[in-house]
Amino acid sequence: MRKLKNFIFLTIFTVLLSCNGTDNYNLGIYNARQGNQEKAIEYFTKAIEDNPEYSDAYYNRAYAQQLIGGKEKQIISDYNKSLELNPNDNEAHMNRGLVFMKMGENDKAISDYKKSIEIKSDYPIVYANLGNAYKLKGDNEKACENWKKSLELGNRNVELRLNLNCE
Repeated sequence: MRKLKNFIFLTIFTVLLSCNGTDNYNLGIYNARQGNQEKAIEYFTKAIEDNPEYSDAYYNRAYAQQLIGGKEKQIISDYNKSLELNPNDNEAHMNRGLVFMKMGENDKAISDYKKSIEIKSDYPIVYANLGNAYKLKGDNEKACENWKKSLELGNRNVELRLNLNCE
């Protein structure tokens, strides 16, 4: 019986001490899915501390903060690091573009959206966002062109924008 207790104690102790970046990352994902973005950010931060090359942890920390709002410079920094480690992440380009657009940096947003499209050309929401950025810049022709492409790819959410702004 004593051996069993020692085994159980050692097993629990080992599990607690062996929490690594992947475990913290998974706890971050769990909390994010539960809607607890603040706690998710804490776990993604721990995962990054455990493994500074964990691109998904940077991406998800940025996304969780983006859902909360605020701290745009930190969000951009996390997306930058995520893209440094994984430059072909179309979602990171798109989401960083959203932050740039929120900050009024529409040229940077357009650049990110174009890069996202270059990586994955059949993603309708990126075309919608690109259209929105062009509209904010006053380029109605390019806005309509991208909203039409978004609709062609199945995004019906752009129909009102097309009806109000395009021929």
